[in-house]
Amino acid sequence: MEGGRRVDVATRLLAAKNIPLLVAAPLLLQEINSWREKGVLGLQSAVLYSLPELDGAVDTVVLGGLVGDKIALVPERVRKLARRIKGWHALRVTPKEEKKISILCYGFPPNVGAIGTAALLNVPKSLEKLLVALQEQVRPPSLPPSLLPSLLRLMSQEERNISISCF
Repeated sequence: MEGGRRVDVATRLLAAKNIPLLVAAPLLLQEINSWREKGVLGLQSAVLYSLPELDGAVDTVVLGGLVGDKIALVPERVRKLARRIKGWHALRVTPKEEKKISILCYGFPPNVGAIGTAALLNVPKSLEKLLVALQEQVRPPSLPPSLLPSLLRLMSQEERNISISCF
């Protein structure tokens, strides 16, 4: 993408297109057998997931990888991409009132009460802003944003996510 970590350019391009940015690519740094056995590794993970996410990518599909010194596509992965595109389109045409929203607070390391924490981020405030924006743009949540600090404390005590139907 032209943005290349230039937030202003990426924001302008994505806003003009008004469509989600999907990344579909073969693994250029990893053999297919290695990927099937161990998943996407190291530098390949940064190239395929992290860097595109900084440009605004919302979904990534691995299409294949190296077989010797050649790049091979895996037909099932191409079909998976087609299903994902259909899913994104279905989401786009679904009325706002019918969309379901789920929020998952990641906890790392696991089992140490770290749910809803992140380096240099204020997770409760970010979630509150998200719920307020959803309330303004979509519909009022059944969980008022003011209850988020209590909910995060409870999740931390329980050391697990708690399922609550907010919308």
